Amino acid sequence: MSTFGRALVRAVSVSALAVVPLGAQGNLSTQGLGFPPGQLSSKALSMGGSIGESDALSPLNPAAISLLLSTTIAMQVEPEFREVRLGGASQKTSVARFPLFFGSMPIGTRWSVALSASTLLDRTWSTSARDTQVVGADTIGSTIENLSDGSLVDLRIAAAYTVRPWLRVGLGSHTYSGRTGLRTVHAFDDTVRFASDTQSANVGYGGRAVSLGVQTMWPKYGGIGMSYRRGGTLSTYAGSRATRTSAAPDHFGVSGLYTGIEGTTLAVRLATDKWSRTSGLSPSLNVHEGWDVGVGADVRGPRFGAGSIALRGGTRWRTLPFSVGPDAITERTASGGLGLPLARGRSELNVGVVRATRSGPSGSSENAWTLSTGFSVRP
Repeated sequence: MSTFGRALVRAVSVSALAVVPLGAQGNLSTQGLGFPPGQLSSKALSMGGSIGESDALSPLNPAAISLLLSTTIAMQVEPEFREVRLGGASQKTSVARFPLFFGSMPIGTRWSVALSASTLLDRTWSTSARDTQVVGADTIGSTIENLSDGSLVDLRIAAAYTVRPWLRVGLGSHTYSGRTGLRTVHAFDDTVRFASDTQSANVGYGGRAVSLGVQTMWPKYGGIGMSYRRGGTLSTYAGSRATRTSAAPDHFGVSGLYTGIEGTTLAVRLATDKWSRTSGLSPSLNVHEGWDVGVGADVRGPRFGAGSIALRGGTRWRTLPFSVGPDAITERTASGGLGLPLARGRSELNVGVVRATRSGPSGSSENAWTLSTGFSVRP
């Protein structure tokens, strides 16, 4: 294994559900059941997540979908480029995510319905490291490649009802589904005398949850969005057979908006996820409750076509749910982005850039750049 891999292995233990050590993964964030992207739209992400519970395209608050006054379809892509460091050594990896697909439709003047698929946890990465083994009098070089491919997806069906022009309520039904495929390939340089060795394992996931939401809006002043999601059962599967059963995490979040300045939205958000409910899926899983705090702003920028460019920025602090040691991994981000109205307001392109710094055990750290691009259209 490389010098960097050996150093990280000495610093941390084996990840709870992985078949390879952290040094081979080359990351701090994708441990345990995976990395939580946050279920935020590109707009919300570029504002530090601050509008999460008041953003119709973020599948968190079912009441917020009633803010969309016409049929809307949206999708999102988020490549991440990260570098993990320990001492003077470093290793770089990257991953491409498609964390959100969304569709909503108003029914009459009071009802709205929506269907979304968002990534609750992502466990996709691939790294490689050089290794040597002594066989008799020969020293044989080889490459060890570790791959993980999979995620846990939140499929939500939601409905919202407008009680008053300033008050909306919503209900969501969630189905969790996904799988993770783990594979280790040990390929020797001398392919004539030594065949490559491949080990693999597959884990499936399934579960349910229900969510409630409230959204208030006073256009001249601002608004408040609140959501609560109660997790039901969450199980792991080997084929069609359930191997372990625990519970999906509970979620509570609140976002406050201030719109008293013309062309400007200021927002703050506090959210928490009870990830400890998933601990039954593995006795050795190091789980931490998730806290998420974000502040951000959206300011009307220069004219672009028939509308104006939206300029956004924000900052965010949160704890990640899984780690290889007893201490939680903390993440701090700075973000910015813009929104471009297209087709005379019938579509919108949102672009956000996020710089994340994550701190881990024994002085290890991870830095990451994420480019979030979301596109919505109103047919």
